[in-house]
Amino acid sequence: MPYENLATKYRPKNLDMVMGQETIKTTLANSVKLGRLAHAYVFYGPRGCGKTTIARILAKTLNCRDAKDGKPCDKCASCLEIAESKSLDVIEIDAASHTDVDNVRSVIIENVGLAPSRDKYKIYILDEVHMLSKQSFNALLKTIEEPPAHVVFIMATTEQTKVPVTILSRSQCFRFRPIPEDLIAERLREVVTSEKLKVSDEALAVIAGAAGGAMRDALTLLDRAASFGKGLVELEVLNELLGHASPDLIKDVALALIKRDAAALYAGFEKISREGYDPITILRDLRNTLSETFLNLQGFSKIPTQLSAALDKDCSPMTLARLSRKLNAIIDEVKFSDSPALASEIALFTLVETPQDLDSLVKRLESLEGRLASGATVPDSSRPAQSFAGDQKKNEKSALTPPSAKLPAASPASPRVIVPPSSQPEARTLPAGLSSSALWKRLLGAISVNRPLLYNTLLSVRVVFDDEGAWKLSSSNEFEAGIIEKARVELEANLERVAGRKILLTVDHSAAATPAAVREEDAEQIFEAPEVLEAGDAEDVPGTAFLSALESNLPEQKGGLPVQGQTENMKGGEAADTNVAENDPELKHLNKVFHGRITRIQKIK
Repeated sequence: MPYENLATKYRPKNLDMVMGQETIKTTLANSVKLGRLAHAYVFYGPRGCGKTTIARILAKTLNCRDAKDGKPCDKCASCLEIAESKSLDVIEIDAASHTDVDNVRSVIIENVGLAPSRDKYKIYILDEVHMLSKQSFNALLKTIEEPPAHVVFIMATTEQTKVPVTILSRSQCFRFRPIPEDLIAERLREVVTSEKLKVSDEALAVIAGAAGGAMRDALTLLDRAASFGKGLVELEVLNELLGHASPDLIKDVALALIKRDAAALYAGFEKISREGYDPITILRDLRNTLSETFLNLQGFSKIPTQLSAALDKDCSPMTLARLSRKLNAIIDEVKFSDSPALASEIALFTLVETPQDLDSLVKRLESLEGRLASGATVPDSSRPAQSFAGDQKKNEKSALTPPSAKLPAASPASPRVIVPPSSQPEARTLPAGLSSSALWKRLLGAISVNRPLLYNTLLSVRVVFDDEGAWKLSSSNEFEAGIIEKARVELEANLERVAGRKILLTVDHSAAATPAAVREEDAEQIFEAPEVLEAGDAEDVPGTAFLSALESNLPEQKGGLPVQGQTENMKGGEAADTNVAENDPELKHLNKVFHGRITRIQKIK
């Protein structure tokens, strides 16, 4: 007698032998007992979870002559013929090879009206029904909706989304779930006992996990491993057969990723390449190990892993979750690479260079910002203590020291002290006697940061200063004039803050309007940023406390040139370059174009 593979030999013969799918089994058994049969069923779900098997069992139950309590006898001619796919009244059709509408018409539509040859029902089992063409589905619509009383359609598919809604709405749909690993392992033990094989529990667990919820895959893998080991299936042999690396090697690679140890990662991949393991399988094992360890550390899973015992106590579980998620993207990337081994190794090196525990870094930065904002002392550990005193002496007259303030000399161990914004001197007063053109430039500086679109629009308008208390804005573009008119109230409010008095603005649309030329004396005015507004405005912005403390200590600069205190620390070459910036017409024009925001110009000859 020829050998029969395990997947076929141990195929369930009744609903009680089917592992999992309890809801589906109960519903179908009750419908048979109560005589509440549907004329069409759709079974959908992943491969190897029992769709075709339950379709055949349902066909046997409906046509069995000695069925009891909704169970076939498996002894009558009808049951035996259906089990061997020889029954004339149960027609199994592979939809993948009968996609054309002509096949559907000749096999189903033209014969559906004929009575069964012997049994009670004529049953059509359409496997992989999603492979039918659109025309074939349309041809089946009327037949499935109103079939003869003796006809039952059972359609199985792994891709329910490809089946037209018109077919699904005319059928009873059942979703098949992947079979849990514990049920697969239980079934494998029964098969191992019946076949008198020697298989360890660890090997059965590996087979159940590698099956991916498919009982057929698990039985096929067991059959393959038994043939390889001559009836003896050990974990090492099974890992070699599946291309899995040893758990210790996976643990070492995972630890190298977590600790960001490039040398250990390279050594691990050298061993992987030497043993010839499949890189995609290695990445999947690595991802699964990180995921299982994360679930164990979070308390969701009671199954410990080798990695969880080897981790440091300060390792965050979220680091494992992030690495596992990034490995999913790497697996998809490596699948389409012409060199999977090299692509896998380089991709893991990029993970080593990427910080993983971002939460702790953010918390440390937030804590540091809070300490700086409260005026606490923060030691500068990034520089040697010997050089700190020299740097402190050198920077006594730097930009961080206001001209009116004198910082005491610090000892080598002295920490840096940042004065909070609340203790800073009051905002400087605006110089008196500014011209209207200079005030306009200050307004542009205040608008440029928060309203860049409005700022660019204002650069193209012509400003007429008819009166100190009333300005006229003319634009040749009607759309831009509308933008300015909508923001007129906001502009007047900002202008009142800048000028210290009320100035009314009038917006006019004129086709002949062109931007006014800037006077030479106005080009030397300071192009103010939003700090000329009310002193408390900038403090309302989240996260700017530390920057405000630094910026409020900056000395006022004019015309893009260093202040007097800074020129003392400049080298001779730098001072010479600055003088060139003052006298060179080209560089002076650049300073005017950038509205005085150039802090230093060095012309390279």
